[in-house]
Amino acid sequence: MEEKGTKLQKGFKFLKIAAFIAIIAGIPIMLFLRYPDFGHILTDRDALGAFLAENEGENVVIYLIIQIVTVIIGLPIGQVINFAGVLVFGAPLAFLLSIGGTAVGTFTAFNIARFLGKEFVIMIFKEKNVAKFTQMMDTSKAYIVIVLLYLIPGFPKDIFTYVAGLSTLRALPFTLTAIVARIPAMLGTMFFGHFVRQGDLVGAAVVACIVAAFLIVIVIKRKKVFAYIESLHEKVKH
Repeated sequence: MEEKGTKLQKGFKFLKIAAFIAIIAGIPIMLFLRYPDFGHILTDRDALGAFLAENEGENVVIYLIIQIVTVIIGLPIGQVINFAGVLVFGAPLAFLLSIGGTAVGTFTAFNIARFLGKEFVIMIFKEKNVAKFTQMMDTSKAYIVIVLLYLIPGFPKDIFTYVAGLSTLRALPFTLTAIVARIPAMLGTMFFGHFVRQGDLVGAAVVACIVAAFLIVIVIKRKKVFAYIESLHEKVKH
């Protein structure tokens, strides 16, 4: 009986994973069937802006769906989406929509990992990375680590969100912390898009220089940043 129960549990777990894959894959498939050029649209800010402008009655919903699915799947096109949003909606509304969509996507991905479990996350990411980041999340300084990692350009935030779902962290505090940590980069993109939209090349250049300077400092100091995170983890894990 015990063996039969174990098999049923495994079968139910695989069924949940299959259902998740079907849902996540189904949304992009529906979009591609309706808009055959959607792949190009997602990677080109001008094309995405034009696409949103053409679908004026549905563009807010489409923009939110793109933001949410992008976070859940982990597509590295956040800047393209944010820039296009500013061109179409203006900076204030685009910022609110981006924050909302990103928050929903982050909260959803976190709970997907918690619901489907470690086996599912390992199917997507390497087991050693899952183990490493899960340990980093199970510390008293976890939220400091979250902010630091989310500020690092190019860091794989998708794996971090899913791994956080396996930790002892709670979904809402994690989501709020992750959103706050994303705001600097998001604002940089938004301000740049705003100045471009207004035709203010000086303002756009200033924003670009500030963002570039920030990225350069982070890249130059990346070893120290990672070393600090590792040392922080070592200090608080015992």
